[in-house]
Amino acid sequence: MPESKIDSTVKQKHGSRYRKILGVLIKYGFQDMVAHPPLNRLYGLTEKLAPHIDGKSVLDYTRYERIRMVCEELGTTFIKFAQIASNRPDLLPEELIAELTTFQDQTKTLDEATIRGVLKLEYAKPWEEYFADINFKPLASASMSQVHRARTRSGDEVVLKIQRPNIQKDIESDIAILMNLAEVVEKNLPQYKAYQPVELVKMFDRAIHKELNFQSEAANLKRFSENFQAHPDIYVPKVFLEFSTKRLLCMEFIDGYKITDLEKIKASSGLTGPDLAKKGIGLYFEQVFNHGFFHADPHPGNIFVLKNTGQICFIDYGMMGHVLEEDQENISDLLLSLSVKDIKALKKALMRFSVDGVLYKEKELDQDLLEFMAVYSNMELDNIDSSEVIKGLNSLFFDYKIQIPSNLLLLMKAMIIIEGVGLEIDPKYNIIENIEPFARNLFLRKFSPTRLKRDAITHFVEMSRYAKELPEDLRDITKKVKEGRLHVEFEHKGLEPMMENADTIANRVSFTILIAALVIGSSLIVVADVPPFVYNISAIGFFGFIIAGLLTARLIYSIIRHGNF
Repeated sequence: MPESKIDSTVKQKHGSRYRKILGVLIKYGFQDMVAHPPLNRLYGLTEKLAPHIDGKSVLDYTRYERIRMVCEELGTTFIKFAQIASNRPDLLPEELIAELTTFQDQTKTLDEATIRGVLKLEYAKPWEEYFADINFKPLASASMSQVHRARTRSGDEVVLKIQRPNIQKDIESDIAILMNLAEVVEKNLPQYKAYQPVELVKMFDRAIHKELNFQSEAANLKRFSENFQAHPDIYVPKVFLEFSTKRLLCMEFIDGYKITDLEKIKASSGLTGPDLAKKGIGLYFEQVFNHGFFHADPHPGNIFVLKNTGQICFIDYGMMGHVLEEDQENISDLLLSLSVKDIKALKKALMRFSVDGVLYKEKELDQDLLEFMAVYSNMELDNIDSSEVIKGLNSLFFDYKIQIPSNLLLLMKAMIIIEGVGLEIDPKYNIIENIEPFARNLFLRKFSPTRLKRDAITHFVEMSRYAKELPEDLRDITKKVKEGRLHVEFEHKGLEPMMENADTIANRVSFTILIAALVIGSSLIVVADVPPFVYNISAIGFFGFIIAGLLTARLIYSIIRHGNF
C-alpha cells in the first residue's frame, strides 16, 4: 500500500498549529504515532521536541487517560471532537468512551470588553437600542459560548448565548489538521485503523457545524415548541429571532430550578422526586416515540422545573436527535425481543439497525447473544438495569463491527443520561417499566387503520409505477434484441416436468398476487366509504372481499388436491 503523506497545503497553512498538536502527542507518550515517516518528516518534529519532554510521568497513566489529557491540552476543538466521538460505541472501546466523559473544563471566561466587541460585530446598531440592560458577568461559560442575562427595551427577561470570537476559524483549522492526521494514521498505522479515524472526523465535522450555527438551534427550538404547543406539563422557552444571529442567540430567561433541586421544587410546586421522574422522563419518551425529535443532552443542568407551575423546561437545543418512523419501529422490535428473550428476533433487530445490513461471525454472535440473554432470563422486567443492557449492546456493536446509524447511538447515550437523572431524583425509578407503555403503543401503531391505509396506498402507488414502467422496460429490451446487443441462448433437455411445475408455481403466484390486490383494493374502498352501502359497509368493497375469499378457497383446494403443500 502506498504511504500516505502530509498534505502540503495543510502544512503550509496551519504549520504552527500542526507543530503544536504533534508536540502534545509526543508529550503524552504517543511517539509511536508521530515517529511514523509521514509525520516525522514534518519539520523533523520527533528529534526537535522529544528531548524536551519528560515522558516518564505521563506513561504512568493508561493510554485512554493520556488521550483525554491530549484533548484537554489542545482545547475546544479536540474536547468537542472527543465528546462527539464518545457517541460511537460501535467504533470505540467502552473504556475509552468512559474516559472521554470526564473532561475538566479549563475554558477562561470572556471579559466585558470582549463581549462588547462581539455585540458590536453582530448588531447593526449599538446594543443599547435593543436592550435596556446586559449583565456582563456570565451566567454560564462553556468551550464554545458564554451565557449572559439581559432585559429587552420592552421589559422581557432574556439570556444571550454568545459565541466565542474566532472560534469558528480555529475549529476549521483544527478540522483540516485532524482530517489529514486521520488519513495518515488510518493508512499507515494498522493498530488505529479499527477506530475508523477518518469516519470519526467526518462525523465531528457535520456535528460541530450544526452547533456553531445558532440559527440552527433557533430552528430546533421552534420545531420543539410546535411539537408540544398544547401540552400542559412542558414549557418551551421563547426565542427572540429579532435579536438573534448566526453567532448570538437571544432566548427567554427561565425562572426555575434544576430538576435535581428537590427541596426547592417541593416547596415551590409541591412535586416530589417520584412525581418529577414520572412526569419529566415521560415527556422525554414522548419526544422520542411520539415526535421522533429529542433533546440529545438531557443532563440535570439542561432540565428545569418552573417555579409555582411545576412545568418541565428543557434548555440548550444545540444538540438534538432525530428518530425516523422506521427506526422507532425497530426500537420497538428490539425492546419486544428483549422482553420475551427471543434471540432470533434480537439478531434480526440488530441486522435492521446495522448500516450495511450485514452481521459478521454469526455463530460467535449467536453464542454471545445467548450469554447476553442469559443474564436477564430470570429477571423481572422492573429489575433490569437499562444502562447495563445498552452497554452490553454497545459492546456487541464494537466486538462484531456492527455499525449503527449515529442518530440511534445518540439516542442510546441520551437514554443512559436520562435514566441517571431519573435515579438521582427517585432511587426506585425504573426506566424499563416506564418505557414499556410507549413501546407497546408504538407496536400497536404499526397496525392501526390509519397506518394500514397509508401503507396500502403507498404499495398501490409503487405497484402502479412499476406497471407503468414495465412497457417501457420491455421496449428497451426489445430494442436491444433487435440491435443485437442482447443475446441469450437457452436449451433444455428432459426438463419438461420441471417446466410444468414452474408453470404451476407461476400460476399460483399470479393467483396470490391477484387475491392480495383484491384485498388491498377492497380495504381502500371500505375505508374510503364508497357508496352504495350494505349494512353501513361499502357494497363494492364487500363484494371484492367475497371474490377474494372465493379465489382463496379455490387456491387452497387446488393445492390440497395435488398434494403440493
